Amino acid sequence: MLQQCRYISARTLLGLSKFDRCQSLLSETWTPVERLWHLVFISHRWGSQDDPDPSGKQLEALKRLVWRMVDIAGVIGDERVSAEAVRDRLARVPSLARQGNLQAAHLVFRTLCGGHNFAADEVARIEGDGILDLIGFWYDFSCLPQDPRTVDEEREFGQALQGIGEMILSPRVSTLVLRREKDGYLERGWCFAESMIAGAKEDAFKPMILRTDRWDEPLAMELSGVFGALRPEVMEMLGQWEDLAVPVAVEKAFESAVNGTAVLMLAKMDSSMSEFVVAATAMMSAGLGLFAGIQSSVALLAVGDRLDLSVDLVNVLRREGLGCRDERDYILVALLLLKSLTAIDATEDLGIWWEALERFMEGRSLILVRRDGVLTWQD
Repeated sequence: MLQQCRYISARTLLGLSKFDRCQSLLSETWTPVERLWHLVFISHRWGSQDDPDPSGKQLEALKRLVWRMVDIAGVIGDERVSAEAVRDRLARVPSLARQGNLQAAHLVFRTLCGGHNFAADEVARIEGDGILDLIGFWYDFSCLPQDPRTVDEEREFGQALQGIGEMILSPRVSTLVLRREKDGYLERGWCFAESMIAGAKEDAFKPMILRTDRWDEPLAMELSGVFGALRPEVMEMLGQWEDLAVPVAVEKAFESAVNGTAVLMLAKMDSSMSEFVVAATAMMSAGLGLFAGIQSSVALLAVGDRLDLSVDLVNVLRREGLGCRDERDYILVALLLLKSLTAIDATEDLGIWWEALERFMEGRSLILVRRDGVLTWQD
């Protein structure tokens, strides 16, 4: 799946003046996935119907994030352990416990982990600003053919869209959510689906949030309930980066910060207080509503009856308060969620979602009938 998509390297991203429509970009804009150590899926709200980033704020925030990654990558090789060494790194990266900085540290860490599969001479590329060539970004408007599309572009669009769930769930991919205060992110169907799929990953690297309107503000690390006990330990780990009284090697301070916040991402936290998880409670409620609503319709389908999934999928998402541009988007969002969060080898009624998305992208019917106790499609 990863090979079927286009990615913009961090170096190329820094040279963009704006996010352009995919078909308007030159072929050299994209970097082959084989040359990249790590990939970042950007989840975001569109600012307008025709331009996802009319103000340029999203691109600006990503550029700042990339430069901070360069700063961090440039200092973590310092093996000195002294107050002077701490002062030197703080001159370049004053703190990791700030909006943008810790997200950058996580991405540096994951990029370095991706280098384990490369030869020694390739690993050396991390030095200096080499990280700019090792990490790629997927931003829908610039990496996915937009309307109107040619026949070939429609084929590419369909293949990429069917595999977005696998991309988000890949261990080679981090999901970075671009948000700002009161942006209604979780009320949008695509945003909800992308974040829910990313939150289902079975590792510590859940979706990260980059607040485009809070750059360099202190991170909110308040925890509620039983997880409040973790806060002192996590703050101590973060503090090692800038502790002049008890200096530690920069690599250890870096790893402590990354590991400490990974604990937070795994914890069930008050979403309003955490920069590292999306609103898990709201997502779970809407997700359960989606699954319960549509699965019950399928399960209750009697022998000889017909069920038009395209109607039910739209109605269920609307009932859960999720907004999409049109009915096609409603159906795509619902099918993407149902497919991505259902095992490929699911049996009986649960196994229909992989085929349903493929049929929809091919323009085929989504009408189900039950014959002899088995679900079949009516073409």
